[in-house]
Formats: sequence, C-alpha cells, structure tokens
Amino acid sequence: MPRISRRRFAVAAGVPAVLALTAGGFLLAQGAKASSTIAIDVNAAQHLGTVSSVANGLNTATFDGHLNDSAVIPAITGAGVDALRYPGGSTADAYHWKTNTTVDGLGYANPSNGFDDFMRIAQKTGASPIITVNYGSGTAAEAAAWVKYANVTKHYGIKYWELGNEIPGDGTYGTQWEHNTKPKGATTYANNIADYITQMKAVDPSIKVGAVLTTYNSWPDGLIATQYGDTADWNSTVLKRDGSKLDFVIIHYYPTSKSEADLLGQYKNIASLVSHTRAEINQYAGSNAANVQIMITETDSSYEYDSVPAALYAADTYMTFLENGVDNIDWWDLHNGPGSTSSRLPDGLTEYGDGGLLSSGGCSGGVCEPAANTPFPAYYGLQALGGFATPGAQMVGTTSSNSAVTSYAVKTATGLNLMLVNHSAQTSEPVSISYAGFNPAGVTSAEQFSDASKKLQPVNGLNANGLTLPAYSITILKLSASGAAPNPSCTVTAGPAASWYGGYTENVRITNNGPATSNWKITFGLPANAHVVNSWNLTHSQDGTTVTAQAVSYDKTIAAGGTLPFGFVTAGSGKNVAQPTWYALNGVRCSG
Repeated sequence: MPRISRRRFAVAAGVPAVLALTAGGFLLAQGAKASSTIAIDVNAAQHLGTVSSVANGLNTATFDGHLNDSAVIPAITGAGVDALRYPGGSTADAYHWKTNTTVDGLGYANPSNGFDDFMRIAQKTGASPIITVNYGSGTAAEAAAWVKYANVTKHYGIKYWELGNEIPGDGTYGTQWEHNTKPKGATTYANNIADYITQMKAVDPSIKVGAVLTTYNSWPDGLIATQYGDTADWNSTVLKRDGSKLDFVIIHYYPTSKSEADLLGQYKNIASLVSHTRAEINQYAGSNAANVQIMITETDSSYEYDSVPAALYAADTYMTFLENGVDNIDWWDLHNGPGSTSSRLPDGLTEYGDGGLLSSGGCSGGVCEPAANTPFPAYYGLQALGGFATPGAQMVGTTSSNSAVTSYAVKTATGLNLMLVNHSAQTSEPVSISYAGFNPAGVTSAEQFSDASKKLQPVNGLNANGLTLPAYSITILKLSASGAAPNPSCTVTAGPAASWYGGYTENVRITNNGPATSNWKITFGLPANAHVVNSWNLTHSQDGTTVTAQAVSYDKTIAAGGTLPFGFVTAGSGKNVAQPTWYALNGVRCSG
C-alpha cells in the first residue's frame, strides 16, 4: 500500500540553527557479550556494477521552511549527497514552477523556495537536480517551458525530469492522494506523457525523462482499471506505449514494518523488486529496454523514522538497490516535520514520527523536536553511504556467514572500501575478514556509527582482517592495497553540464587523498580564449590562463578522503571552448 501521510503537501517550520557535523575520537565496541565470529568474504574480482553519479539522493521541497537555512548546504555536502529532487512529492502535481505557487488548498510554496533558489543550493552542493514536472494539474507546454528556462535560458544543464509523482494514486484504483485534473487510468497517462516527452525533448534532446510505475508486489501493482478503458495493468500499459521513448522509470519504496527486526530485513525484498521491474522493461520496452534506468526517487524507513535502525535501513537499502542495478535512490526527505504522536524508543531516543533527515524544530502534542537542522540518525546512514560508495567506484561481491551482519565493498582509485552493518540490537559481533583479488596493506581510515555514539565519527586502531562491531552499527574501513603506489594528492571528476556557442557550465568534484587541508587552494588551466564568468562553492580569480579558486566561509576544510563539489561557467571566443586540461590541490596536480 502507498504511504499516505503528512508528507503530502507538508509545511516544515521552526527556528534556524547552525549544524555541527564533525566529531572525533576513539570508538570502542559496545554491547553485550560477543557471539561466534562471523566470516566476511570479499571477492574483489566479482564486479557488481559502477556507482552512478546520482546514487546518493535526497528529496527537497518548495514547502520546506528551512530549505535556505545556513546549515543546509554543509549538511548536504557533509552527507555526500549526489542528487536533489524537487519540488517535493505530491506537491509537484499541484505546483506551477513559473509563479512558484500551488493549486489553492493543496500545499504551500515558500516564496524563498522557487526554482532558482533551489538551483543555487544544487550548484553549491554539486548535487544533480531531479525535477518532477506537474502532470496532475499542469500541461506538456508548461513542462517544456520549464526545460527551456532551465537548460536554454539559464544553462543549468538539468538531465533528469520525472513525469509526475505517484500518478496511480489519483483514484484510478480507488484510493486517492494524488492531485490529478486529467482523466484517470494508465492508458490516459501513457498517452499524455508521450506528448510531454515530445515537447520537452524538442526543447533539449539531451534530457532524460522518466515515467511513474507501480512498485512490484505493492498496491496497486497488477490491478487493471477497466472502468477507465485500461486493458492491462499500469506498468505494462505505460511501457508498451512509451518504452521506446523513456530514459528511466520511477519507483517509490516504502516498506511496511512491524518491528525493528522487520525493518532491518526489508533490504531482502529489493533484489526481486528490481528484477521484476527489469523484466517488465525488457518485455515491453523493445529495443530501448537496455537504455532504461531504474530510479527510486522516494524511500525512507516508514517505521521508527528517527531511530538508529532507520540509519541502518538507509545504508542497507541504498547499497542493495545499487548492487542490483538501480542508479538513484532519494530519501524522503531533507526536512519533514513531526507526526501527530511521539514515543520513547528502547535506547532513550524520542520517536517524533519525522521522516526528515534533519529536524524542523517543530512540536506536536506538546512534544518538541530538537533545534532545527539537528541530524536524526537516518542522516548518518546517508552520510556513511556518501563517503563509502563514491561515484565511479566499482561495487564488488561480499558474503557474510550470518545475516546479523551485512557487508558491502567497493573498489576505488586508491584501494577498497568495506562497509559492515550490525543488525544485532544488544550484541557486539566479532567478524573475521578475508579477501580475494585484493591484498590489503592496512586501514588508512575508518568511521563508525552506532547506537552508543549516535553519530558517524572516526575510529582508530581497526584491523583489516578482523574487528568487533558494536551493537546496531555501521562501520566503514578504507583500505590501501599492498604494493600500491602512493596516493596522489587528489583525484578529480569533471565534465560539462551544459554547453553552448562560446561557453559551457562545468561541474567538478575533487577528492582529497591526503591529510585534511584547511584554507585550501585549487588551480586549473583554461585555454587562452576562455575566462570564468561565474562560479559556486568557491571564490575565483584568473591570471592569464590559470584560475585560482579558494574556500568560501562554509567550506574551508577538505577532510582526508573528503570531496569538494564546485562548478563554474566559462565564456570565450570561438564555437568550442575547451575544458581545463589539469587541476591541482595546493599546488599538486590531481589525477583523473
């Protein structure tokens, strides 16, 4: 069943607060007496796919009263978020982007949260926007105008565009929570979005468009709305009609759990969910099937939202989706607000019923959340994932001899990262680790989140071949390879988000492979005919062909292993302005 809750057209309110996201110190294993040692086997030769550039995603909303708080940008960058979805769940189908307004009685659009306001956040964090256009009360022409403004007028280079939000919830199958003024039914949706695709891609053929599907084995999957002229279920109808034109499909995953143990087992359902969806794509999308991506643009724990198990659920769920070929997963959401009731959790935390990563500082039933922008545990689940599975990393196989501990591994340019999640509520779990296809030289850095610490923090003294995991914890080991060459100062990934006659927009991510550096300086070279006219997430100056970029007030330190996202816009004479041929961090050239 779909989750029908206050997240639909919600308003987050409260007082802004500055967020501290870093912590240090040595973390000891916590919990009761250890059980038998669990064997973790890493097979670095078993390739499971590449982490996409939009893997670690997050929902943002036009109704969010804290979206522009000073703590938001460092919180998003600190979690390694790669993608930001906008304008916010069901609100999207009542939202008119040009006026930054919603249909009367259906939600709220904060005057400070218009599209350009959102894009400033996306640019400063380096996250890729995922835009949900208004299908429910909008038109194909309105959606095409949005693409034109974003990618032609403003040169934002937005790639991903969703065609509505949870449209099967418009009453087609009885239950209604989604606003839709058009006739109901899968056939109508399939026919209408064909026009959306045509008009939107006529403006910018390079964009990717995605259609809403139902989630396998979850209502209303498999139902046929014959009263609206449908002759088949939603997914097959949409894929038969539009599969040849689609770039991705959209699924939302809100599992139903009755206990913490039930919640922590939900990741086991993901492989069949994805394989069934992929089979439908292969069956109905014809020769285009191999090009159609799967994106999970909404998920959260849907049970004990503000608990430590919610953080473990986030780590397990994101990695299991990625290992099964999904390109993007987006948490619901940045700020959400408290539910109608609260309760005390066994470990002493308060469950506010708030699906946000960060507190809104709101109150309900006389119980008030902590100050706005205080991270809930789920934030640290995404933060762990963001530092572990970086874009371009190669996912490799792992096995665990006991389901109490789940394991994941990725190969990077500098070695191998291993993530271990302990599902045991009261028991510390000793693990032994063996490797095939990789010879670890040692642990270069480690982080751990647990029920004892309730935040992600560095850990010292861990061994690559065995350790004891605290109860309810996430542990990340970053390992260097034996005999490997010394790490370069930095690695860089860069590419144009959009280009035009005489210029382009460049998105850059520089990873610091050395020790933490403060008051950093990045330099890069441009061709003689080009100059930087605008930048974000740094300040810039240019002397001849060399551009010097330095820290802004909120981003003065790049942690060891940390990544700095930034971007700039160039202008110059000639049709093709070349990209930089090199980048350097503190005077040392980056690889990549």
